[in-house]
Formats: sequence, structure tokens, C-alpha cells
Amino acid sequence: MAALVVAALGGLSACGGSAPAAWQGDPATVVHRAADRTLAEASARTDISVAGDLSGTGVVDLQSTSGQVAFQRTGAMAHLGDHFDVVFSGGREWVRASGPAGGLAGTTPTQPWLTGSPTAVAEASFPRAEPLGTVLVRPGLGTDVAFLRGATKVLAYGGEEVRGANTYRYSFLVDLRAAIAASPPSQRPALEASAAAIGAVQWPADVWLDTQGRVRRLQMAEDPRAHTTTTKPNLLFSQDGNFVALTNVELYDFGSPVTIVPPPDSQVVHLP
Repeated sequence: MAALVVAALGGLSACGGSAPAAWQGDPATVVHRAADRTLAEASARTDISVAGDLSGTGVVDLQSTSGQVAFQRTGAMAHLGDHFDVVFSGGREWVRASGPAGGLAGTTPTQPWLTGSPTAVAEASFPRAEPLGTVLVRPGLGTDVAFLRGATKVLAYGGEEVRGANTYRYSFLVDLRAAIAASPPSQRPALEASAAAIGAVQWPADVWLDTQGRVRRLQMAEDPRAHTTTTKPNLLFSQDGNFVALTNVELYDFGSPVTIVPPPDSQVVHLP
């Protein structure tokens, strides 16, 4: 691990050094490029943690930004025994809750799923599924990766290991409008939906890129409006000294088989 980090640091500091080509050059360009390199992969497995209260695992089709993730309560919230299943495809989401507290408001045992636009699903899931809302308003993990096209104030942080892969970490702010402008037309609707739900913010984030320039981990402040001094530490504090919760998305096993099937319509409650 230490040798890998030293090698990465040395390579980045030396022009044309031994660092992988994907890490060389202006940090902003490296991070912007990572969006296309990651979305060019067919698929990946993913693990997601949300504010230390939810942990999820699933798969994502990076070409269509569709996928499915199963979440459960963790940490101080584990005693609630909640489970949440999320499917996203074609700019829509389906969410189902189960556990001692029952399903989401408006659902029934025979129709346990809610579906609608990301904003509608996030609003209807509140407060039962919190803090899942900030994940729901971003329609698909591919959208999270596309956020990198709007990375500003990018700083190279250092080499780290993620799931055994040698990676380099960058800290930045997400400008959603810049990400939309830099994305192809087919990907803009999902990003525009995120921007409409989140607003015009500079969202603090970190990304870990592997030696091929692909995203292996993306860490974002749970509150996109957080005013932070940096997202470099694993424990993040805002300018007023308060703890800021984080969402972490890891991508691995690129190319894994993925089949995304939304639930049958007979089991779904449609939101306006």
C-alpha cells in the first residue's frame, strides 16, 4: 500500500513520470475525463453508504444509467430493521420499503412499490426512507458519474487503495449546470432533473480514480448545500464546526452481467 502511494505521488509530481497516463495532466481535465471513461464501461457492481445510516449493494448499467440497489439500516439506525429496494430506469424510479414499520405511505401489501420522477419519489418517501432522499433525487448512479463533467476547483489529494485497486484521490466542487452543458443530449434530462431537485449549488465531493481513469469511489456531502472547507478528511466538518454526513458510492467488477427489470405494474402505485 505505502509503496503504491509513494509511486503515485512521485509519478504525478514528475512530468512524464511513472504515474499512469490517466492521472497525468491538469487535475480538472483528469476528473472531467473520468466521467466518459467510466460511463464507457457496460456495467458495474456497486456498494453505497448514506450518512452512516444506510448501506446498499446492487448493480448499475452504466450505458443507460439504470440499476437496482437493496438498502438496509446500519449503525445507530440498525435497530429499526428497515429495508429499501430501489430500481431506476429511463428517468423513473421505483422504491419499496419493508420492515417492522411497514411500507411507504400510500402503498399496500399487494402494491408495495412507489414509482414516479426522482423528485416525486424522494418527496413521497420522506421521512420514512430518510436519509435515502439525496440518493433518490439523483436518477441513476451513471448520473453521479456524469457530475464529474462539472467538477470545479479540483485538487489532487494523493494515492489510496480502494478494494485492492491502486487509485488517486481528487477533491472538488460539483457545478451541476456545467455538468449538464458538458454532457451529451441523451444524458441531460437526468442531470436536469437532479439540478431541479437540488438547486444551483457547489456540491463538495471527492473521487478516487483507478489507473485506467475510471471512478472507483465517489464521496459527496449528504447535504449538497454544505459549506465546507474541504472534503479531503474522511471525517468532514463544515466551516461552523458541525459534522457533515457523507454519501459514498463504490463501483467495482466492471462488466458484470446486469439485468434491470422494474416491478410489474400490478404491484406499483404511480405518483402524479
